[in-house]
Amino acid sequence: MRVSTILDHIDDGGAALLETALQMASVKPANTVRFAWWGAEESGLLGSEHYVAGLTPAEAARIALYLNFDMVASPNYIFGVYDGDNSSGTAPVSIPAGSDKIEDVFERYYAGRGEPYQDSTFSGGSDYGPFIAVGIPAGGLFTGAEGLKTAQEVATYGGTAGIAYDPCYHQACDTIDNVSHHALDVNSDAVATAVLTFAIDTTLVNGVAGKPGNRLGQLRPYNPTTVDPMADRYSS
Repeated sequence: MRVSTILDHIDDGGAALLETALQMASVKPANTVRFAWWGAEESGLLGSEHYVAGLTPAEAARIALYLNFDMVASPNYIFGVYDGDNSSGTAPVSIPAGSDKIEDVFERYYAGRGEPYQDSTFSGGSDYGPFIAVGIPAGGLFTGAEGLKTAQEVATYGGTAGIAYDPCYHQACDTIDNVSHHALDVNSDAVATAVLTFAIDTTLVNGVAGKPGNRLGQLRPYNPTTVDPMADRYSS
């Protein structure tokens, strides 16, 4: 077994992550891909903290990167990408080297699909926090939570200014109907793109190439000149 990619979800990210895991049955990856659903994130990242605390130094060193999908279809969404190069200058935490390359994969995906995107602050406040704390590169997507959408963001993405990206965040109305189907469609493909990219080869992040002769089955890394690997899987 080679280096691992570990993935996480919370809320609507679970649908995209689970479908990606199911579709991975047709893939023979060069690298180990581990899907993880952490418990007690809202209580202080307890599940992910426990996992990372239980890693030996050798086990931690084998993890090439961590992908975090904490809210990917907020109803009043933006397309946020964790700011791995801290180009916005807002990160209150140290960002491991290689995280910028993960950001690049997502940004190329959005650009190839003709979708806008913006930096999302690497705050350390989601389940990637324990991983970056031990030097594991990380990246991911975020469509917004209780923050208020700005007029400038409405001009870019549509939606409503002055209300939360997710008006039902942590409320009883946060049901299966509380999603943007467009955001879920776009971001499900973004999840698949990143997972497949790093399942094959993590050279971008850590200089470790995948094994030759891996079998992709019916899926392949995103290329804007080809069909999206999971296009229309969640179309509205």
